[in-house]
Amino acid sequence: MSDTQLRATELLCQLLEQKKPEINGLELLQGQRGDAGRELLRERLLVMGPGLTWVTCPECGVALARVDRETGKDQVLLRCDDCGDTITSREITRSYRVSLPKVLNLLSIGLNLQSTSHKVIDADRAWRLGSAASSRNAPLTWYFARHLHDPTVAKRVLEQMRADQASRSAKILTTSEVPLPEGSPLFDYPVVNLCAIGRVSKSSFTFFPERAQLPVENVAENPACHTSLRYVRERGVAYVEGERYMLEPMQAKILIALMDDHDHQMAASQLRDRCGSDAASFQPIKYFDRNKPVYQAFIRYLPSEKEYALVIPEEDRDWLT
Repeated sequence: MSDTQLRATELLCQLLEQKKPEINGLELLQGQRGDAGRELLRERLLVMGPGLTWVTCPECGVALARVDRETGKDQVLLRCDDCGDTITSREITRSYRVSLPKVLNLLSIGLNLQSTSHKVIDADRAWRLGSAASSRNAPLTWYFARHLHDPTVAKRVLEQMRADQASRSAKILTTSEVPLPEGSPLFDYPVVNLCAIGRVSKSSFTFFPERAQLPVENVAENPACHTSLRYVRERGVAYVEGERYMLEPMQAKILIALMDDHDHQMAASQLRDRCGSDAASFQPIKYFDRNKPVYQAFIRYLPSEKEYALVIPEEDRDWLT
């Protein structure tokens, strides 16, 4: 699975968590997002939206600028009250939006479900994808939702699960950060983030069988866990000296970024970009104020290399190398 597919999946999740899953062409196709954006376009997960006449000024990044006119091949003149006239790529006037029908179709292909089994639960935000047997022949009913931190969406999904009599055989796929807040109607149900178990692939989503097909009755955590990262991705939980620590979203992102890196070692700037942070000075330790034992157990700063390294506990070496 390539880094581009990973970034494309992360970008797709970010867009789906926006109120409107849209992005302008300049932001999509230039800079660090460029390869990921082109991957989503190739798979037709993004489609062209309406042209833009007002855009965020690329000079100040704050004020709105009016698109005045074309000035040449693939260039336009913008007028910003704060910055004056700016010439930039015409891509800034193009918009792209996520094709929800395409997302649902490719999810169904990846999970071996029939697209005819889709059912809308909450318009443009939640769906039942369908049911299929797992590797152990335990039937799973798959649901997909965005904006799952909204209690209204979570409640609608729960009501549908109960109506389907699938409360004990459900798996909820989401683009929202997990774990869900403690007050969520779905807090005690198996909710997994799309990036944790799958990747955008050619004409499908590729799912990791050992993560995607885990039957609900077997998701209980191992009580013998001592010091381990085994449940960070699926449950947002780390264990240190036998104690269970519920991770905050950014804490989980930092650990997952280091886990997924080929040598488990990254500079602060790389970690910041992988975690989707806009902090000018990204220091992982600042995000672990309420879970300092987790940082101390699993992360080391290497001054000579100016990088952060993952400390892999002995009991995780069978799967995390």
